[in-house]
Amino acid sequence: MEMPPISSTPRTVEEIFKDYCGRRNGIIRALTQEVDEFYSLCDPEKENLCLYGHPNNTWEATLPAEEVPPELPEPALGINFARDGMNRRDWLSLVAVHSDSWLLSVAFYLGARFNGND
Repeated sequence: MEMPPISSTPRTVEEIFKDYCGRRNGIIRALTQEVDEFYSLCDPEKENLCLYGHPNNTWEATLPAEEVPPELPEPALGINFARDGMNRRDWLSLVAVHSDSWLLSVAFYLGARFNGND
């Protein structure tokens, strides 16, 4: 499964917020409504998986981008390895904490090029 490219880079603070909300909604959906599918995809026997939220309110658990440097900051790597060694609820909480940090890093990354007038 290949990461979809960023179709258009957010150019305003409002667009960055919309991007953030879409990614956040996708991650929330993975950790709540579609938790059984997400849990089964995160098999510890697989390679280092990351949970990506996309701006269109979708998510995917997949390998990190192969390009170096990546187009965006990378989410926590290897979320699947601790899955079977922890209580399910604790593991989901850990993934949620890492995902929250990743969402903020993406928003700050996208906003870093703005100046005080933007």
